[in-house]
Amino acid sequence: MGPLSGWKTFPRAPGVYLMSDARGKVLYVGKAKNLRARLHQYAIGGGDGRPQIPHLLGRTASVRCIVTSSEKEALLLENTLIKEHRPPFNIFLRDDKEYLLLRIDRKEAYPRPELVRRVAKDGAMYFGPFSSARGIRETLRILYRFFPLCSCSRKKFASRTRPCLNYQMGRCAGACAGMISREEYLPIVDDAVRFLRGNYRDLLKGWRTEMTGLAREMRFEEAARLRDRITVVENTLVRQRVVRAVSGEVDTVGWFREGDEGTAAILHIREGRLSDAHSYHFRAAGGEDEALTSFLLQHYSEGVYFPGEILLPHAIPDPKPVYSLLSERAGRPVVVRVPGKGERARLVELANRNAAEANRMRKEKEADYERLSARLASLCRLQGPPVRIEGFDISNIGGAEPTGSMVTFIGGRAVKKWYRKFAVRGTTGQDDFAMMEEVVRRRFGHDEDFGGMPDLVLIDGGKGQLSSALAAMDAAGCGFVPVVSLAKERVRGGRTVSRERIFLPGRKNPVVLSGNDPVLLLLMRIRDEAHRFALSYHRTRRAKQFTGHT
Repeated sequence: MGPLSGWKTFPRAPGVYLMSDARGKVLYVGKAKNLRARLHQYAIGGGDGRPQIPHLLGRTASVRCIVTSSEKEALLLENTLIKEHRPPFNIFLRDDKEYLLLRIDRKEAYPRPELVRRVAKDGAMYFGPFSSARGIRETLRILYRFFPLCSCSRKKFASRTRPCLNYQMGRCAGACAGMISREEYLPIVDDAVRFLRGNYRDLLKGWRTEMTGLAREMRFEEAARLRDRITVVENTLVRQRVVRAVSGEVDTVGWFREGDEGTAAILHIREGRLSDAHSYHFRAAGGEDEALTSFLLQHYSEGVYFPGEILLPHAIPDPKPVYSLLSERAGRPVVVRVPGKGERARLVELANRNAAEANRMRKEKEADYERLSARLASLCRLQGPPVRIEGFDISNIGGAEPTGSMVTFIGGRAVKKWYRKFAVRGTTGQDDFAMMEEVVRRRFGHDEDFGGMPDLVLIDGGKGQLSSALAAMDAAGCGFVPVVSLAKERVRGGRTVSRERIFLPGRKNPVVLSGNDPVLLLLMRIRDEAHRFALSYHRTRRAKQFTGHT
């Protein structure tokens, strides 16, 4: 009797079903309009013809159902359960970071641009998303260059009585010191919004009219500044790809799949211009339709930025509840379509090419890391190439407010959700060895979920720190985990006395590599990130000490 032999007992209602193995691990989460009919397909016909279904059924030991009131509710629950259980036979995005957005709230007395990561239903205007902090800060730099917007924080704005330096430089209207009224300030905000939305035509028209008026009044210096501003914007327009037939805010989804892994790419079109692009790598054992549906629900979750239109590479089954749920999350109607021809279809082709290229680049990076980790394993006498590497460092000044850090790299990439910071409490005075021992012991001696055991531990320091870490791991009883330490380069009198050195347990002399060796560069990157994270926490604790906060 298999786990699906009792399919006749399942309800004829919409809902979600979970397939689990003998240990209770959820292997697959699915949804259905009619749970009994759907599970009957698995029990009698072996599923829907997908090649991975026999493998799934072979591992399934139990099936349970959750009935919902509607198919849309089933979609929502399925998405929640996938995020919670991360079943291996469902699509799950590898890239789960939240991208930056630019927020302007016109309801404020003096609206100012600010960086946020989530969209709130507060009536404010949001622009983006931006794929990098560098990109959004460059946008802000250009914005402040063109428009004298307030850049003070709310705290500074509330307490300032004199204009800031930006006002003296002509880059701020002095709103923080009452140098401009709200009625005079809001048109500047509106121009900035037109700029961010890509509505350059009206903006340039207004600037040209203003420039002509200034020239007639013989205010040539101000007219020249406007002329230069117009030239910069026009040159920017020349560099941008223009999609004349596509107006408004449009996201175009591209798709590339190879076996159980693939890449989705999203091109962000804003007012007929390609403003940015993001790629997301995923694993999925399901079919294309199911994978695309799951991707849409995972990517366009609560709090993300929603465009007015989403273009898909192919249709999905039962699209109405999916589209309805997306519009509900957006708080307004969102048009979702599969274009067959025209400019929108060409955009989908472009997005598909971006997805294929991003997938190729990912595979090349993974292959490079495989070669790199194999060499690292050989140099450090490891049993196999390390996938997960954890780096540890200590930060303190004369023993005051000591802190420790743990950073995690998986496949050569930083995974910040597994970073940890430690306030060192069991050590007094300047004893870096004891501090390192305490931090490592707390990491490996606690039951807290750290995301699994590392394949390699990297300690910042020399033989002393390495010995302390080994003693801590032995005391924690965590079993054998490879540990190495990396000592910084020594410089005396402007001359390099010793280069970066890798210390291994049981080896007297350190391993010394050339300065541009990829293995050394990887270890230095992990070590420097651990140092940055520890120093950041140390500064925070010292600041609280000085200000009297606890």
